[in-house]
Amino acid sequence: MISTLNRFWKDESGPELVEWAVVTIILLVAAVVLYVAVGKALGSVLCSIYCWIASVRDSDSQADINRGMCNGSTYKDCETKQGEK
Repeated sequence: MISTLNRFWKDESGPELVEWAVVTIILLVAAVVLYVAVGKALGSVLCSIYCWIASVRDSDSQADINRGMCNGSTYKDCETKQGEK
C-alpha cells in the first residue's frame, strides 16, 4: 500500500499535461490578440495589392476607379466594389 502511494506521489504525467494545456491556451489567446491588432492594417494592405493588380489588368479609365476605391477601405470592401463594376 505504501509503495503504491509513493509511486502515485512521484508520478508527474498529470501536471505535465496541465502545463501543455496552459501553454496552448496562452498561445491561442496571443494569436487572437495579434490578429485583432493587425487584422485591419493587413486587410488594408491586401486591398491595396488587390486594387493594384486590378488596375494593371484593367484599362486606364478603370484604373482610376480602382485607385479611388482602396483609399481607407478594407479588402472585403474592395472585393465587393470590384464585383459591382
